[in-house]
Amino acid sequence: MTGSHVVSLTIILAGSLQPQLGGAIVAHNTGSAALAARVKEDPFVAQKIVSKEILDISPARADDRLNFLLA
Repeated sequence: MTGSHVVSLTIILAGSLQPQLGGAIVAHNTGSAALAARVKEDPFVAQKIVSKEILDISPARADDRLNFLLA
């Protein structure tokens, strides 16, 4: 994700997968359809430079600092 997409209440973490395997984002407080629509707008996805895969995670436990992810 680029630009204003990274700094939001939905996307809480973005970075590279190592070694040079692409990128990843962690999103919170959004539905799958809304996230897919947002990712589709990314210039790299739209121009088919990269492919996308969206995985849903059902968190069961977290460090106290990340308890908001369990809500």
